[in-house]
Amino acid sequence: MPEKRPTPKPHQTRPIRFLRYLHHGEWTAKIYGICQGSLSNNCQDERPGEMLLQRAQEITRRILPTPGITAERYALAFVIIHQARLFNTITIDWWERDNELRHRVFRAYPEAPSRFEDITASGEAACVWELRILAFEREAWMKHILRKVPEPDWEGYLNEQLNEEA
Repeated sequence: MPEKRPTPKPHQTRPIRFLRYLHHGEWTAKIYGICQGSLSNNCQDERPGEMLLQRAQEITRRILPTPGITAERYALAFVIIHQARLFNTITIDWWERDNELRHRVFRAYPEAPSRFEDITASGEAACVWELRILAFEREAWMKHILRKVPEPDWEGYLNEQLNEEA
């Protein structure tokens, strides 16, 4: 029998909110926000602060591949800004090759909240709140794109947005 496993902390819900679209060249990205409380981390009305939103858009514009539309790429992405007490993350995901998701992860600590480091190679991917958005976006992709071939509903996919406590 394995050694005694540590007891995790109980789950606390966090608001997940669709914030806006980012249009960049051929690309359209849905931007989501997750906020852990509002005491010391500048969450505003259950949404990440404006500085994080601006940094997420800057990073997204910089790393999305060009051209956006190719034989294997659709110029459709989603971005997650997770403002938390321990650190902030920005994840950028885009669809390629029918059913594959490209995933990049960036982190910044409270002492330097706008200095995001690319931690994708670390293997750290997503927390339970970010996974909720990934699961939602997978279902939206299946519903509006893969199950609609040969006439995918691109607008339907973009209009499918998650807003909930998770």
